[in-house]
Amino acid sequence: MLKQHSCLFVKLVSPVKKFQRPARRAEELELYHWAILSMIRAKSVENIMIKDSLRILNLEDNVNDAELNQAMISARWPDCQLVRVDTRSEFLSALEQGGFDVILSDYTMPGFSGLHALELSREKRPEIPFLFVSGTIGEDAAIEALKNGATDYVLKHRLMRLIPAVDRALREARERTEYERAEEAMRQSEHKYRELFESLGDVAFLADEESAKVIDTNRRAEEVLGCTRAEILGRKETRFLILDKARARAGSSGMDTQSATPFECELVRADGRTIPVDVRTTRLTLYGRALVLRLARDTSGQSRT
Repeated sequence: MLKQHSCLFVKLVSPVKKFQRPARRAEELELYHWAILSMIRAKSVENIMIKDSLRILNLEDNVNDAELNQAMISARWPDCQLVRVDTRSEFLSALEQGGFDVILSDYTMPGFSGLHALELSREKRPEIPFLFVSGTIGEDAAIEALKNGATDYVLKHRLMRLIPAVDRALREARERTEYERAEEAMRQSEHKYRELFESLGDVAFLADEESAKVIDTNRRAEEVLGCTRAEILGRKETRFLILDKARARAGSSGMDTQSATPFECELVRADGRTIPVDVRTTRLTLYGRALVLRLARDTSGQSRT
């Protein structure tokens, strides 16, 4: 469907190519708007979500080109607001004020380059997508711009690409923001887990279910076993827990060291002495990896440290 409307758009705008920039007529703006609006209405049938408002910072020295950009964008975002600037000071002021969803920039302008604008935007507002909309940017320059942090580029004589390019840039920005939030939440969660794990009064072993090797432990384990964390990690849990001599707790029916049913066994210290412990087992999956968490509580009636 998009291809069909692209063809329709070419047929519609081809007669106006005889007009040279910047002397483009109002009819050309209407043709751009009408063609894109037709495409958007067709895409709406495919349940494409359309955000009504969008605030755009457009670094563009040509007023007519800025009007074309706004006409194109407004077909997709009816209530869009385009703020045009054409100097470094105006661009910096707009960045500091903020509130923009996307930045569109020409590549070549008198006294101020698009690459410099890209550098400033990455420094001041790295979260805002930055797209070049230019008639002079070459392939090598475009590649260099993308390497330097530009989100995308659109050629002015192929302005049909502007809407999908902006749409994709906004979607990627949202996904990046959500990913960063998820990462921060995970860091907070891991921090809370670590604090809880370390403060446990029981000896804790987190082991890989397949290899039975300990991948994490806590301070209490170091104290009770009489060895360092480095001496615990990477060793099989059976080095510290005598699981083959485990027994069911009094009143329990049956015994399985891999189930959640508590059991009793011996904990082996670094000096060879053993301590009777009550063990609780929890099986869990983290990042697709099957793990076993065992909490061993000293039942000897005295603390062995």
